[in-house]
Amino acid sequence: MTSKEDLLEKLEKGETRLHELENVIFEGLQKKDGKWAEACATASDARLTFIEKLKSKKFRYIKSHFVDAAVKPQVAGIENQIGGSVTPLGIGGPVKIFGDYAKGEFYLPAATNEAALIAGLSRGCKAINESGGATTLVTRNWMTRAPVLDLGSAEKARELTNAVNHDKQFYEKIKAAAESESKVSKLEFVETFQTGKKVWLRFAFETGDSMGMNSVTKYSANAVKEIKKKFPHAGLIALSGNMCSDKKSNHTNIILGRGKAVEAEATIKKEILEKIYKTDARTIEKINFSKNYQGSAMSGTLGGFNANAANTVAAMFLATGQDAAQIVESSSCFVTAEEQNGDLYFSVSMPNLEVATVGGGTNYATAKECLDILDCAGAGKKPGDNAKKLAEIIAAAVLAQELNLLGALANEYELAESHIKLARGK
Repeated sequence: MTSKEDLLEKLEKGETRLHELENVIFEGLQKKDGKWAEACATASDARLTFIEKLKSKKFRYIKSHFVDAAVKPQVAGIENQIGGSVTPLGIGGPVKIFGDYAKGEFYLPAATNEAALIAGLSRGCKAINESGGATTLVTRNWMTRAPVLDLGSAEKARELTNAVNHDKQFYEKIKAAAESESKVSKLEFVETFQTGKKVWLRFAFETGDSMGMNSVTKYSANAVKEIKKKFPHAGLIALSGNMCSDKKSNHTNIILGRGKAVEAEATIKKEILEKIYKTDARTIEKINFSKNYQGSAMSGTLGGFNANAANTVAAMFLATGQDAAQIVESSSCFVTAEEQNGDLYFSVSMPNLEVATVGGGTNYATAKECLDILDCAGAGKKPGDNAKKLAEIIAAAVLAQELNLLGALANEYELAESHIKLARGK
């Protein structure tokens, strides 16, 4: 095995590049025991030492929080790893959920740098629990990818859209090609969007317990190859044409769905509102309309008709190893608050919550343990059950946090005072 000193010397001379370290080390280990995970750890350590020498500084926290991201020989979940990044992890709740998939009381792991967030989350859970709990359900479930093709003319583009939409035999060929390499994922439907000579094909797949973005990209590519047999003149401009739409705030996902569309609701009793928040249902209803709808509309928001849904989504995404960039669209949320005979009907609608319990970061270290806390790590007994369960739990957590923030705002300056107190001790 090549020594660390030799590796550093080769890096400094430019004889070995940073991204080559794992394979260089692995080749040496194969003669002994062929441990890919060991090669990844050694490479990470050597890479960080190289950076330390370059900057004349020590980065002990990065090194001490190394995360094993080795997937299988010569495959890793991150390139050029140097260690691990740390966000404080807390526990909120519990929250009582009566869902299609989430049933029972759940403590909520949340990773955040913001004081008061978990305290607020827990207070919202308390109000929900003392009012009987939250009900959750999943209404849509698919992951999308939308290649864009150039057909050469508007007429040819229309021929393609008509064939996809109306030729059942052609559609079945597309479906068979799309699913040819899949063990779990199934093509649910294809939506077509034409602009001039260009056509966007929005493929929607059921992807089991994985978030499925990478797999549906591959399956969409297989479908396009099949389409080109009938339309050989079609030029593939981009395998992802942004009608998907991934990691961007957009109306497409809100209206058409991407990931899981989840509803969470609870009726907060009049006496609970008075006891915990010192307010009433009519006041919460007014704040919700003025802030979340009028204020959001005036600001030109896309799907941000909520108080702070992104806070909860981000904290639970980081805790459970989700794709952090998908917080952008996953935090789209619409809050309903209505006074009903003195009680408060309160709900959140989350049209595109993109989560997984297998694959990606869900397999790593603390993320898997946080999923274990929620009893939904790994694949469900039926493909997709655990991911839907996680989606319902996150929606219930958002419900609690939204309720709490509106409750705090009902008391004039509590929002500012509570954050200063918990963050600064003042």
